[in-house]
Amino acid sequence: MIKFLLDQNLSPQTADFLRGLGWTTKDIRELGKSGASDDEIYKLATVEGWILVTYDLDFSRRFMADKGLPGLVLLRVHPQTVEVLHPVLRDFLTRVKPAELKGAIATVSRERYRLRQVRS
Repeated sequence: MIKFLLDQNLSPQTADFLRGLGWTTKDIRELGKSGASDDEIYKLATVEGWILVTYDLDFSRRFMADKGLPGLVLLRVHPQTVEVLHPVLRDFLTRVKPAELKGAIATVSRERYRLRQVRS
């Protein structure tokens, strides 16, 4: 089962939006981790089996180095507003198969998305 953990650089509205699309989703703040460091967020996502959704490039570098996360959705959508992001996420999640997200970095922009398998 795919489940998403939203980094604190996303609006809590995005968690509600993804849940409305049928995806199991938590915002980091819902877990009482507001203000958590990147290390804490990464460890939580890894241990609990969450695919991390973020705008933060540092998570992709770490994932490439240790391949610990179940998957990563790296957002490159600007401006970073829910009005722009939500239609992009809806389109992306209707096109990608959940199994493709496991062990992959998905880079998502307004124009396209790219999946790169990091681990099998």
